Amino acid sequence: MEEFDYLIYKTIRDYAMRLAMRGYVTAHGGNISIRSGNTVWITRHASSLEDLKPEDVVKIRMDEPVGFDIIASTETPVHLNIYRKTANLAVVHAHPKHAITLSFYYDEIVPMDSEAYHVLRKVPVVEGSPGSQMLAENVANALAKHHAVIVRGHGVFTAAKFIDIAYQYMIMVEHAAEIIFLNELFKLTGKKFIKPKVF
Repeated sequence: MEEFDYLIYKTIRDYAMRLAMRGYVTAHGGNISIRSGNTVWITRHASSLEDLKPEDVVKIRMDEPVGFDIIASTETPVHLNIYRKTANLAVVHAHPKHAITLSFYYDEIVPMDSEAYHVLRKVPVVEGSPGSQMLAENVANALAKHHAVIVRGHGVFTAAKFIDIAYQYMIMVEHAAEIIFLNELFKLTGKKFIKPKVF
């Protein structure tokens, strides 16, 4: 593995471990990619984000097939379509439970907390089977206008020019979803909801 490829691997591994520690991925779920020009480094199909090995990050091309395409993540078509339709250079996909839960009831998530609202404004919910062309289109179209998108019943995709920002968006989405989830539960107490005067 070349030195630059190894640095990319180390970066992806770091953020993969962060997702795993937060409980945003289980078993072999989730995937991460980084783009430079027509080259994309993406986690391998069925790899575990909890303990990525160097061979779990494969290098593919946007402009032509290469030998590693066959072992790249199932969601590779989604990642590539995001790169084709946006200026983003990093994509993070995970399965945070509160965001997924809300996706069964909402067509979009509007954060109630000021920080997430200020950054995200809203997070659309789209449909599509994992790895399908329909999902690739729906996710890429949403990320052309928003920082994050939730796939109903499946998970969250975030994208940015830097992987640390894409990771932050993921945290914001799940944090906002958890607040909405808890607010719905708290309504059952009968307490009066107090809307912030300054948002």
